[in-house]
Amino acid sequence: MIRKAMKQDLERIMEIVHASVEVMNQQGNYQWDDTYPLASHYQGDIEAGELYVVEQDGKLVGTACLSEKEHDEYPSIDWRSPAKAITVKRVAVDPLCRGLGIATRLYQHAEKVAVQRGLDYIKTDTFSKNASARHLFEVNGYHFLQEKYVEEKDDSLRYYDKLL
Repeated sequence: MIRKAMKQDLERIMEIVHASVEVMNQQGNYQWDDTYPLASHYQGDIEAGELYVVEQDGKLVGTACLSEKEHDEYPSIDWRSPAKAITVKRVAVDPLCRGLGIATRLYQHAEKVAVQRGLDYIKTDTFSKNASARHLFEVNGYHFLQEKYVEEKDDSLRYYDKLL
């Protein structure tokens, strides 16, 4: 089941985020760290009504922010459409539940939310070293647009979109 997150979900969300950061770091992917994402980011997402969670067997196992607000650098990206879009951000899945299609379900839900809001466009991004996210985007029909180097992370952000 996918539903909107509530403030009482925040502790479990952060457990998932911290476990995800550990796995990402073990894989040489330093996209997330102790400065991002923070509980305050997810709290703001909850307050804005933009954070969704996946429950499986009564346990919260994944989360994603589905927002019409873009990241600050998005206006500098060569998107395929000027249309307003849903931006998928801060996706995290419990490492013990990876490989079960939870992230795919969150991206499919983003498409449903977009259609409900009268939008036909999805934007997202990930760092180049995040092989799992890159694979997720590719198998779910997302189009790679471009890559931009991020000096402080010594990695490149890769931008993807999907026309619905």
